[in-house]
Amino acid sequence: MLKKVLREKKQRMTAQRELILKVFLESNGKLMSLDDVYMQIRRRKNHKTSKMTIKRGIELLEELGIIRKIDFDDGVVRYELIDDVTDEVNAIFICENCGKAVKMEVSKEAIKNLLPKKDIEIKDFELKIYGICTECQV
Repeated sequence: MLKKVLREKKQRMTAQRELILKVFLESNGKLMSLDDVYMQIRRRKNHKTSKMTIKRGIELLEELGIIRKIDFDDGVVRYELIDDVTDEVNAIFICENCGKAVKMEVSKEAIKNLLPKKDIEIKDFELKIYGICTECQV
């Protein structure tokens, strides 16, 4: 999929771009900051990719519509892999202590059930849930 998109945009599939995408695929829906991606790549053997190269790779993947930027106005921009096959809407849990952000899948129907009037048509929404994660509660 990515190789085809890159070819259409006259871009090459570099080892760094493939590695960045692999980190997002392995994140299991977790939101990733530039630093998160950089640390995941640095933990792998024989990968000494610079943070600037990773930043440019992330920006390209965002431009191509493969990942999406999410900004909570907390000073840390996060990214997620776009999954167009689901009808679920992303909700985000944000730990107020450590700043960890976890993506949750919430259906439009579940959100509609929370509304006071059931005949409202939902076009788009953002749901952010703030609290303390399990690790920080210990």
